[in-house]
Amino acid sequence: MAEYEGMALHDSLPKGRKSGIIEVNDVDIIFKVDQKRLQAFPISTTEISQGGTGNRYVYFNSPERSDWTFYTDDKSILKNPVFAREKTHQKSVRKIKNNRRLLWLSVQGLVGICLSLIILFFIFRGQIVESVAMSVPVSWEQEISPAMLESAIAGKSVIEDEQILADLAKITDPLVAAVEDKDFKFTFTIVEDPTLNAFALPGGSVVIHSGLIMEADHVNEVAGVLAHEISHVTRRHHVRGMVDKLGFFMLLRALLGDVGGIGSELAVYGATLESLKYSRDYELEADESGWKLMLKSNLDPNGMIDFFHKLQHEHGDMPEAASFMSTHPATGERIEILEAKPLNGKKFKEIDIDFADFQNDIKTYFEVN
Repeated sequence: MAEYEGMALHDSLPKGRKSGIIEVNDVDIIFKVDQKRLQAFPISTTEISQGGTGNRYVYFNSPERSDWTFYTDDKSILKNPVFAREKTHQKSVRKIKNNRRLLWLSVQGLVGICLSLIILFFIFRGQIVESVAMSVPVSWEQEISPAMLESAIAGKSVIEDEQILADLAKITDPLVAAVEDKDFKFTFTIVEDPTLNAFALPGGSVVIHSGLIMEADHVNEVAGVLAHEISHVTRRHHVRGMVDKLGFFMLLRALLGDVGGIGSELAVYGATLESLKYSRDYELEADESGWKLMLKSNLDPNGMIDFFHKLQHEHGDMPEAASFMSTHPATGERIEILEAKPLNGKKFKEIDIDFADFQNDIKTYFEVN
């Protein structure tokens, strides 16, 4: 004789059920409450089945007491030797055990799939981040750009001279024309600042420090830096940086199409100049994309290399010289990567501008204004 905690179901019981003890002996399955026999099924006619959430319960019924049901979540009851005697019971117990084994294998398989997906998620996180960022409307970036531009040029003298801006357009127009995605609306602003710097805001506003232009030896150096900055915009580095900071589940939701949360992140955290600091990979990607943009514009991309050499000569690998020269990678490494690119004697278009006059006009403007 063995006993197991269980429940009985019958209309005569309070709320239709009662907890008690299921006793299994050689003759009967008995349900007892406080050691008193409440009902019993003959072993020979007892039917065994499985049910409940996750098949967690073992049920006992008998055609002789069809309105009664006993059940327990104690699976050890199936190991009772009494059920090994009858072929019908053997078949029922075997079926339940097979179902349990199948359920366990299914759970293991599901866990394995989930773990594999999580691992793949982190392996391909960069591609996922890029895919999500590229699905964010450009208009979202353009909405926060004016406030960022206002903050970036606050307290600085800004060039408004038509001739200087027309000369600047001779440098920027070929680059903008070569950008495939016409949703971006690029604007270029020169501010009085002696540092060798330029930076792009999300959506397409580019701020150029006068020091960058004044220190350049030729116009293609400026064009190369601007191609790099334009590439930060077209490669969506600002949004990708914000997306990369999202948690696993929020990023997963965004991957499935729910990018609303990213809009909130952009509005709250993405509208600060601090958010423009880019990773090593993004800087290298902007170099690569900027190089290609120069080629597509039929401008000599060696201007990028020349300007990097200038920075390395004057500042070594220190990043403080310019925001586009991020803390990683070092200037020398970027020069090596770009110098390894073949040009095969390609001839390039000359930008129709007297660069020395352009520099002098900028110098004069800030002396007067």
